[in-house]
Amino acid sequence: MLVGFFEDLEPCGVSDGLAVNGGAMKLGTLVLLLALVTAPACGGGGGGGSSTGPGGSPSPVSASFVADRPAPGANTVAMLQGPKSNDVVSVYVTLTDTTGVFATAFDVVFDSAGAAYLGFTHGAALEAGGNVPNYTVDGSSNPGRVVVGVARTNGSATNIVGSKAVVVLQFRVKQAGTFPVALQNGIVYDAQAVPQPIPGILWFAGALTGV
Repeated sequence: MLVGFFEDLEPCGVSDGLAVNGGAMKLGTLVLLLALVTAPACGGGGGGGSSTGPGGSPSPVSASFVADRPAPGANTVAMLQGPKSNDVVSVYVTLTDTTGVFATAFDVVFDSAGAAYLGFTHGAALEAGGNVPNYTVDGSSNPGRVVVGVARTNGSATNIVGSKAVVVLQFRVKQAGTFPVALQNGIVYDAQAVPQPIPGILWFAGALTGV
């Protein structure tokens, strides 16, 4: 289980839109657009893989996450390291300085031989203005792949100011080594009656490591 609840990476004001009619229609349309996101789940990959030291005492690897873009710019989705402890590390999937965001969907692909997905917690990016987004996170259907969809539920968009997490994913690194992580099928949606992809979004992942 994750410890605590993630707040903004950089505390700053975030303006959000007012609720508008047709929010349910937008969400329904988005669900159809994101048909690949079908099963909410907090579970995930296989068990741990901690090594055993002399005398049989546990000696897990030390896990971390190395970001491809540690300082993301505007209109960027980037994975960044969060809290870590022994062989477990949390990874923020962040969105930076992007206006008019209603929803996002993406796949996180990793090496299931080197790491296991443990679960997720909500981020702050789409919760501005007290919104309670719909989180759909499936990390159990396909080993090595976490399918994520997050959509606001009142039909309004929000402006992301600074870097804020859309969702926080937790992994256990099973063994020493470097295990690349990729973001695939990534789309950030606006809040039109039929949500449309926001153009020009850059996507950066990184690698899970164990030492």
